[in-house]
Parts: sequence; structure tokens; C-alpha cells
Amino acid sequence: MSTPHPTEADTPRQTGGEGMARPPLGYPRFRMPAFPRFTPARRRPGLEVLEQRCAARLAELLRDAFDSQAELEAFLEHRTSLWNLLSYAYVRDDRIELVCAWIDVLFSIDDVFAQAPPSRIRQLGIHELPVVLSGRLTAVDTAFTRAFGQLRKQTLPLAPEGVWQRYTRTLHGFLTACHAERDLVQDLAVLDLPTYEQYRHSTIGECCFPLLEIGLGVDLGDRLEELPELRRLNTLVARHWIGINDIFSYRKELYGGDAMNEIQLALTENGGDLQAAVDRIAATVHRVETDFDHLTAQLRTGPAAPDSDLGVYLDALEAMIAGNLEWSYLTPRYNGRGHTWNGLTDATVILTPDHTLYLPHEHAPVPHTTRHAPSRPAAARTEPEI
Repeated sequence: MSTPHPTEADTPRQTGGEGMARPPLGYPRFRMPAFPRFTPARRRPGLEVLEQRCAARLAELLRDAFDSQAELEAFLEHRTSLWNLLSYAYVRDDRIELVCAWIDVLFSIDDVFAQAPPSRIRQLGIHELPVVLSGRLTAVDTAFTRAFGQLRKQTLPLAPEGVWQRYTRTLHGFLTACHAERDLVQDLAVLDLPTYEQYRHSTIGECCFPLLEIGLGVDLGDRLEELPELRRLNTLVARHWIGINDIFSYRKELYGGDAMNEIQLALTENGGDLQAAVDRIAATVHRVETDFDHLTAQLRTGPAAPDSDLGVYLDALEAMIAGNLEWSYLTPRYNGRGHTWNGLTDATVILTPDHTLYLPHEHAPVPHTTRHAPSRPAAARTEPEI
């Protein structure tokens, strides 16, 4: 993957990084691995204006789900709409805003499960969302039930029945896994890598693929039944996301006391060597990329190759990998409020409580140790990432 190229608007400065005369000492740091296999993220024309429009719709949909305007604005600063626009780069122009709205709402739900007490989750009516998906009347009226109702109404005329049914099944799985993750972090002794991957695949990914079909205007139900390679590709994309997201989100989770991160699992096993933990995850990501290349080549030259819908879907999956990677460099969700990426990919990464710094290797202070810093206590677990 080629290194992601920031837009001109994204590159002028990096908060706390570029121009810093004396980089900070004493914080965890690691050398960012190279992710060389895929092309830079695809950017549709008018992306900046479209991102603003999607964010405005999100604010309108979920304004009542936040306790204050400041909380809403802090969430909007994560630029989740940009994740959708970069990752769903091949979605039809007349459907991209619907796709953005769905995923933006799911980002917000993920945060609620991570941060809110059970009473607040119930007050927001999240337990009623499966009822909304079924089309039945709900016992409560909240920002989330209204949002799901609006999006369901808008999506049903566009989605073939089979695609809609697959999408709703994965949404049920997402909600179930969010509940389960809350329980898992209460007993970290039972959290091993296979268990972690099982739940993260549901909270980061499964629902994104039938939604991609809806956004592209295709129905790959028969192909998914007959081609195990295609089902495997969806799993590989989600696994790539898990690895990338856990590397880039570790700063936020470290200082928030969140153990739901693959780096934390690796640190527990290796005695606290942060670089070794990052490199282990990067090695998994690279194996995923190799498998993805092999399977896409196999499908593009196999008996199903003449299927134009399949070809578009394969292009879209590759764009999802590239889009998620580039967004991970850009988003304040991972890198801290006010962050603007300076464009460095071959960088020493320093994790401060407020920002992720991407520094040229020659400007990074020599660490006294490779061991990770202890996490600060947190009243509630911070959010795992979609």
C-alpha cells in the first residue's frame, strides 16, 4: 500500500509536532510500521463540502443524544463522516450520504456503550433498536430510535430484500457485541486474542459489507453463498481495520484506561515492549494484505471474473482498506483534539496524553526504555473504534 497522501488542507501543521523545538521526553513511543501495499485513499470530487453536509445531518439526527452542545461538537470533531467518505469511496453519489448517516450513528452508539452507564444506555433507547429495525412500534422515542427509523425508511426502497436482511442481522450482531465488550473488560483474564477478534469483528466491520452492497447498488447474496473467497475477503478487510485501528487508537485508550486493544493484549504477553507489540500487529496486517492480494487476484481471473458487480465490489473493498488507513492518520478521534496530520508516515510516534506526535526519526528524543507507560485510571472505559 502506498503511503497515504494528505490533502493540502490536511498538511500545513501538526498540533504539538511540527516546529516543536524540544520534543517531549518520557512518553511512550514507537516507530510507525510501513503499510506499503495499497494505493492512497480515493477522494471523490467535492469531498470537503460533502463531509460538512454529512456532519450537519449527523448533528441534526443525534443532537438530543448528547448532554450538551459541547459534547456534540467534540464528537463531530472526530470526523467520522470523513471515514465514510474515504472508506466508501466507490459508493454511488446518490447513496453516499445515506451510508454516511448509518455509520456515523453506529460510531456514536459505540461511544455510548464505551462511556455511558447502563442507565444512560437504557434512557437512550438503544435496547429498542432491534424493534425499530423490524418495523414495529417502540416503547420509547429517543434520538437513536428516531434516527434508526428514518434511516430504515430511507434504505428499504433501495435494498434488495436479501441484502436488507443480511444488513439487519449484522446490526443485531453489532449491538450484541457492544453489550458483550462491556462485560469482557470487567474480566480481562478471559480476554485472549481469538475472543478479542471474535467480538471486534462484529463491532468493527460485519455490518459495513452489506451496507457497501446497498451503497453500490449490487446484490452479491448468491456470490457470497458460492464463493468462500469472497466471504473471506470481507473478513480480511475487517481484520485489517482491527490492526490499523488498534495501533492508531492506542494513545487514546492508553490514557483512558481502555484494555480493549490488541496492543494491550500483546504487552501483557511480552512483558511491556511497546515496539514489539506494534510490530506484531503490523506483521498480522501485512499477512492480511498478502492474503487479500492473493484472493482478489484469484477472483478477478476465475470463473466469476465477468461479473461486473463483483469487480466493482472488489475495487470497493480495496478502497475501504486504504480509506481507513488514511483516516487513521487524520482523525482527532485517535490523535487528539485539534490534531492536523503533518503527512509523515515514516515517523517516530510519541503518545502524549493530549496528542499523537508524528516526528522525523532524527528529531525524536532517544527513549530511556521501550516499556509502555501505565494507563491512567478511568471512571469508564473509553470507546473501542469502529
